Amino acid sequence: TVAAKGGYFPSTVTAKANTKTVLRMVTKGTFDCSTAFAIPSIGYSEFLPSTGTTDIPIPEKKSGDTLVASCTMGMYGLKINFQ
Repeated sequence: TVAAKGGYFPSTVTAKANTKTVLRMVTKGTFDCSTAFAIPSIGYSEFLPSTGTTDIPIPEKKSGDTLVASCTMGMYGLKINFQ
């Protein structure tokens, strides 16, 4: 679970390798560019609601893989490390 408001918190998360993962993005009165969320390597780019929860399915990744996500302006970043 990652909070999106003025950035992504925490900005680095760890997920289990070799299993399907769901990234849960939570917004609460978010009106900045952190709502324009993208994970380019899996083709994900959507606007998060200003308040709510968005579940993003992440395909299986190998141990040591890292997914990089950000707002579409590139101001705020998020890394997902797989172990």
